[in-house]
Amino acid sequence: MRTHRFSTYFRPAVHLLLLWTALLVCSASPAMHVSSGHIYDEQGNRITIRGVNWFGAETDTRVVHGLWARNMTDMLDQMKSIGFNAVRVPFCPATLQSVPTNSIDFSKNPALQGLNSLQVLDVLAGELEKRGMYFLMDHHRPDCNAISPLWYINGYTEAQWIADLKFVAARYKDYRYFLGMDLKNEPYGAARWGSGNAAVDWNDAAERAATAVLSVAPQALIFVEGIGDGSYCTTVSSGIWWGGNINPQMCAPLDIPADRLVLSPHVYGPDVFSQSYFSAADFPSNMPAIWNSHFGDVQTQGYAVVLGETGGKYGAGDPKDKTFQDTLFAYLKQRDLRDVFYWSWNPNSGDTGGILNDEWTTVRQDKVALLQAFWAGAPNPPTTTTPTPAPTTPVPATPAPTSPVPITPVPTTPVPTAPADPVTSTSPTPSSSMSSSNGGGGSLDALLLMCVAFGAVQRWRIANRKQG
Repeated sequence: MRTHRFSTYFRPAVHLLLLWTALLVCSASPAMHVSSGHIYDEQGNRITIRGVNWFGAETDTRVVHGLWARNMTDMLDQMKSIGFNAVRVPFCPATLQSVPTNSIDFSKNPALQGLNSLQVLDVLAGELEKRGMYFLMDHHRPDCNAISPLWYINGYTEAQWIADLKFVAARYKDYRYFLGMDLKNEPYGAARWGSGNAAVDWNDAAERAATAVLSVAPQALIFVEGIGDGSYCTTVSSGIWWGGNINPQMCAPLDIPADRLVLSPHVYGPDVFSQSYFSAADFPSNMPAIWNSHFGDVQTQGYAVVLGETGGKYGAGDPKDKTFQDTLFAYLKQRDLRDVFYWSWNPNSGDTGGILNDEWTTVRQDKVALLQAFWAGAPNPPTTTTPTPAPTTPVPATPAPTSPVPITPVPTTPVPTAPADPVTSTSPTPSSSMSSSNGGGGSLDALLLMCVAFGAVQRWRIANRKQG
């Protein structure tokens, strides 16, 4: 009888408490998301990506470069002290296969002793997470040797590519500072957008990959680069960088949820290649119109645009490169296009150099000053250090080719490999404590329905927010 009286008198109060809790949960913003052309965190604060590329895990070392010279965590601390809050991490399929690494000085990195390539990648992700630094995983080279024009090559199929993307996304999906997946680095050459040829249309492949990634990591952002071509569905015809032309998005828009989609072009200066417009009589005043056509016009339509790569030697090579970078960052700041991953942290990038000088310790103060001036005044929500979650253990990625395989010419009408079927999650079975036989089940069911409905409305509003 006492138990019955307790439940009779206090059940309404318990239900009110549950209602208050459910409303708090339901009213919370979705996880990191895109809205009105910008990226927001789960509290609704706009994120400014002050990013840098740290390459190496896409090469035959299978780990980020520089670990022969310095400690990994010391370099991450140095990045953060400069002002970087995000790292783009290029990788290749073999790095996911838990293979032996090379190039690490274990006297400088004792914590990495005995770890394989995937475990070192996990350590890097964990150290970024601890520091409240965002990280973007970039599928950079299919054979760990060279950037490919398309997302598949001889010996590495579309199905393998998608399986590897899903593997990485599932592994890091529970990390608070995991931004998402850059689906493929720098489509160029045969890659098209909106041509109608399924074997070469990058936009269609990106949609298939995005669907697969979101099936295992629904909160991940999907970074889609442009193409190096101007043949179809675009007003741009020349002077295009690999991965640089996202203008076709206005002609053949991607069927990827609006709150997940980030367009990520690459743009460089004369240190990388001497485009004709760098020699024009009106350089650099001619550049804003060129950048508008390559990616700026798309930004005005309300899409989130994040430069995945830009950089150069900034006066230590072609003297025009300093003018190029000064003009670019002024243009970006004027347009409130603040999200950039600078190339690169590494000094051993032959045509750009790095933030670090050749000895891997001191920084290029002039490059740092350029970036810090660009960052000044940008939205900067506070980040917090968080415990590192254990990486999940998805189905192993499809093995990569054992050795680099030459790219075969693309036939005129080949049929691409069918992507792997998305993995659907199984809904958990409600526990007995939620059943109506224990009292209050009807109220709890109603609260659950309210929460689901509210969440669905919120997601619908974000996904269907007007572009522009």
